[in-house]
Amino acid sequence: MIRKEWFRFKKMRILLAWIGAPLLFFFSHISAASFFWGALLMVLGELTRLWALSFMERKGTRLAVGGPYAFSRNPLYVGNFFLGLGVIVICANWIIAVLFLAGYSVMYLGTIRQEEKELRERFGKVYEDYCRHVPRLFPRLTPYGTPDKTAFDWKRIFRHHEYVTVLGVALLLCGIHLYDTLFLQKEPLASQTGSIVALLVLLAVLIFERLFISNFKQMFAEGLPNLFLKKK
Repeated sequence: MIRKEWFRFKKMRILLAWIGAPLLFFFSHISAASFFWGALLMVLGELTRLWALSFMERKGTRLAVGGPYAFSRNPLYVGNFFLGLGVIVICANWIIAVLFLAGYSVMYLGTIRQEEKELRERFGKVYEDYCRHVPRLFPRLTPYGTPDKTAFDWKRIFRHHEYVTVLGVALLLCGIHLYDTLFLQKEPLASQTGSIVALLVLLAVLIFERLFISNFKQMFAEGLPNLFLKKK
């Protein structure tokens, strides 16, 4: 059965990523230069996410205005932009780049508007004042002056399970490298033994984390629609 929540912005962008990834690599034109610069953008994106999460408490408990939130109201989505842009640069296809920019604008601006409505209802004037001084997405050049004294805290990163994204980025880069060398450049399998071992180790760690550390069923339900869910 088709479920209404699949068409919410957060669900749609995950679903579109699953659908678009095979097409992205099929039409890619990967080179050494595109891989280097794309990987650099992805690292920048993940560092931005780590910085943002280190200042963010559990959702809805406290308004984050320190650290990267003094430059942009949505530094996590800025990080996601660089992660996605990095993949596009690696694949080096300008048509897909245009589609990515259009899709990012539609999906994330929709998500941001929904979240802004919730934050206004929860934090009221405090959030309104914050919005007047800090841009929605593209960061300001100087930090917004705020009495917030929140400090960088690695514990918040682990509470948000961001190490999963770090492993996922590493797995993706390793997979793209192997796809390029083995399928596009037709290099012998033996020449990529180290990369293959690294990919398998990363994959095993991610599977272990999903099965035994995180709540796998909940994460699956939130991340990918269950097409076989029966109507009660």
